[in-house]
Amino acid sequence: MTMKQWNVRVVRNGHAVHIGQVAEANETLARCAALSMYGLSEDEAEEMEQVQTGSHGAAIYPDEAFDVSPAT
Repeated sequence: MTMKQWNVRVVRNGHAVHIGQVAEANETLARCAALSMYGLSEDEAEEMEQVQTGSHGAAIYPDEAFDVSPAT
């Protein structure tokens, strides 16, 4: 299988925000890789909220929608 680069985006305040890329063979695997690389558990999300001011950074929070699309 040929690996492709996939853009990872989350929806924040009604807008898609690019948080990074993953390399996988297809969209299903890219979604899994995105969650593995950028996904936070509830506990991790609570910790991040306490130390960050306003910005969520490059992470997929438990309540956020996200998608992947082929990088061009």
